[in-house]
Amino acid sequence: MKKGLAILLVLCFVTVLNAQDEGSGTNPAKFLQTIESTTKVAGLNSARKLNNEFSVRPIRDEDVMWSIRLWSKMNFNEKLNSAWNAKESRITEIILKGIEDYYEAKSQALDQQVGITPYATFETGAKGFDDEVILSEADFRNNLKDMSTALGNYDEAFRAQDRAELKTRDGGIYANYSDARLDSIIDAEYQQNAEAKPLDPANKGDLDVLLIEEDLIFDRNQSLAKWDIVSITLVAPPKATVAGTEREIVRVKYQELVAYIEKVYAESNKNAAYWYNPKNPRDRNINFAHAFDLRLFSSYITKFQNADDDNIQTLFGRSDYDYSIIEQAMKKRHELLEKMHNLWEY
Repeated sequence: MKKGLAILLVLCFVTVLNAQDEGSGTNPAKFLQTIESTTKVAGLNSARKLNNEFSVRPIRDEDVMWSIRLWSKMNFNEKLNSAWNAKESRITEIILKGIEDYYEAKSQALDQQVGITPYATFETGAKGFDDEVILSEADFRNNLKDMSTALGNYDEAFRAQDRAELKTRDGGIYANYSDARLDSIIDAEYQQNAEAKPLDPANKGDLDVLLIEEDLIFDRNQSLAKWDIVSITLVAPPKATVAGTEREIVRVKYQELVAYIEKVYAESNKNAAYWYNPKNPRDRNINFAHAFDLRLFSSYITKFQNADDDNIQTLFGRSDYDYSIIEQAMKKRHELLEKMHNLWEY
């Protein structure tokens, strides 16, 4: 009995020595990769695998229990949104100033990122933020025009009437001009008036809509529903187009917009890029980035992620979508609220 016990102790001692020798040069990370554990199942790099690289506050992909991408429009003509388009501080002016800074830095061949990068809009089929979809300065300037003022070719039916009117103008100084000279003046004035004019962000109504692209995410780690904005698109109103419909001008990355807002807000000592507080106009402690976080705006859904990539307008009239566009947007928002509530209970 004693002899058997002694042999067993010797075997245990030898096993421990061998294990120490084999483990002395073992890499802990490689060792973890060789064992079946929750660490291996989730992936050793899971802490660095983000749900969205364009997010201002990214979370781990493994923590996303449920998500859906939404597109909604914020109209400054709504009373709740008027604080975003106040005469003293306008979000559209900040966006366009950031884009101007970007082009200025490019013209000076600066290496570092400056301002806000302008991207092509969804109307052109652009997606993501690749270099291929960055707008050239010429394209941006062309997009930022009131196309409704481009009247096309002159109607010759008005030629005789315009000649007669011109001869009586300014006390008759053109009365003795030949028809050829009168026509040259008429054509020059028409061309000047017919050219598309640049939209002015300082004028209320010139740029009165923002298209917000964002994800609604349920974070199972914190058991919270989160809004994660991806991009903001400037939209020209119907009156600025020939067809009388809204037109997308430029799309910007929300990450860059927030960084630019914080920079302008800090450098101006809270005198720019602040959210106008209608309850206390003297209070400038909320900038536009904070206002987005606090959801201090009203918007209506125009599109939600679906199998056919349709927007609410094209879904109208189909089965289960027999509502008006506004009613369908409200119905979808209520569905999402109910979904978040059920997930929180889960």
